[in-house]
Amino acid sequence: MAQNKPIGQLLKDLGFITEEQIQVALDVQKANPKFLGEILEELDFVTSAEIAQAIAIQHGLEYINLEHIVPSPEALKIVPKDVAITKNILPINIDDTTFTVATQEVNDLMTLDYLRKVSKRQVKFVVGDRKMIARYAEIFYYQLDNPIETEIEEIVKRALENRDINIPRLVNLLLNSAIKDRATDIHITPESMTTHVFYRIDGVLAHYYSLPLTLHPQMVARIKIISDLDISEQRKPQDGAFSYNFLNEEFDLRVSTLPTNFGENVVMRLLGKNSSLFNLGNLGLNETNAKKVEKYFLKPYGIILIVGPTGSGKTTTLYSALRKIDSLKKNVMTIEDPIEYKFSFIRQTQLNVKAGYTFDVAIRSFMRQDPDVMLVGEIRDEETAELAIRASITGHLVLSTLHTNDAVGTIPRLEDMKIPPYLIGSGLLAVIAQRLVRKLCEHCKEKVEISKDELLERGIPQELLDKHPNYTVYKAVGCQHCRNTGYNGRIAIVEILEVDSKIESLIASDASTLEIQKEALKNGMVLLKDDGYEKVLTGVTTFDEIARVVN
Repeated sequence: MAQNKPIGQLLKDLGFITEEQIQVALDVQKANPKFLGEILEELDFVTSAEIAQAIAIQHGLEYINLEHIVPSPEALKIVPKDVAITKNILPINIDDTTFTVATQEVNDLMTLDYLRKVSKRQVKFVVGDRKMIARYAEIFYYQLDNPIETEIEEIVKRALENRDINIPRLVNLLLNSAIKDRATDIHITPESMTTHVFYRIDGVLAHYYSLPLTLHPQMVARIKIISDLDISEQRKPQDGAFSYNFLNEEFDLRVSTLPTNFGENVVMRLLGKNSSLFNLGNLGLNETNAKKVEKYFLKPYGIILIVGPTGSGKTTTLYSALRKIDSLKKNVMTIEDPIEYKFSFIRQTQLNVKAGYTFDVAIRSFMRQDPDVMLVGEIRDEETAELAIRASITGHLVLSTLHTNDAVGTIPRLEDMKIPPYLIGSGLLAVIAQRLVRKLCEHCKEKVEISKDELLERGIPQELLDKHPNYTVYKAVGCQHCRNTGYNGRIAIVEILEVDSKIESLIASDASTLEIQKEALKNGMVLLKDDGYEKVLTGVTTFDEIARVVN
């Protein structure tokens, strides 16, 4: 249903911005006459995705997350690429009666009229993130004219015929293919007969290409050259980095090489710059957990730890927390490794071990900068742990991450770092343990008939079934939108240990983790597995996914 509210008011109603941020943007608008939405975005108060959601509500239209959509080639062919890029639109689908197009310019009547004429259909506008529309228009039109897979197949054919190969082009194609399919990591692995290329997508490795083994040393040499590594050194591991531009978008890549019995294994981590990820709403927390998290991020002092293994979304949660803190009223300082996304009004610094700028040195320096909030990328050693805890009990809010398996396991981990139990109890506000599970693809998931007795046998607590009496369980199927995996995107499952006076006293008296967990469960803490089961019952993910990420 359409709402005739100004965009600023809608963004405020949705909880994306505050009144103070609107006022700052209006002040900027006096000196720089742009649309209010543009200014709010440039100041990092909102993302283009949040603006799109507000526009969708304003006009009573559907908001669409383009990361979960693959436009049909038939729809793309209706509109020339240059028109789509100029008008910032993305054709999504066409059928006998309707042409569906993603846009953020929903009042552009000239474009609407043009689309009706070229498609000879009714035009349905859906609202998408402006930046994502521009990005995916570039990617999908590029793929339409230059199928990456076809070009890689042609290179393989040339190699088998012992013809000259353009190795830099092959490496670029592998990077382009990874970016197109939202991969976070690229693995180039030599085996006895061939070299295999895997992409990690939504946390799971997927096999993409098998290439002739003769190409492997040349590919490794090319990657080493652009990563500023020693191409003559093949006996020991090396680490490097480089930047890559694909269709006017910049990506940072971290590179690791490792000698194996068949040659050097290469892993490249792709770091994009998508600020739309950093939204607590996108993490997938249920209402209770979302309120808990927001409450703690707004506390004046204490330490909040996000814990979990590598790749569990800890940095995303930290950045989402930063966006919730009012940086107009608080001095927010960070030490990161590396700075993955830049925020306005936040003093961000980057780890530089060679120069002697480490986490502990940064915390000491921050204390002389009158901070209110400190984000410490990771607690890795005893000194950093002690400084972070002491900062939290001297009037500062400290946010950081730690590698532990669950929330309660954080207590003995800090004790292993020689932090006295009384300090842990008095400084710790909350521990958020998390994992990422893949979300079912909305386009192809299928309902599964399963009785309550069967669910109880699977370990679902009775109280969860009481909470969701009208549960619906689905299974993964697979379609073009999810690369036939049945899943599209990821969501966090969490458990939150809240340190109240009773738990503080248990920690200070060196109680066992079992005693602490028992008390936390009595106070309403939901375990990781049970939070996962709730997402199964609400049709978000599957039992297989919960089993994959939680012991």
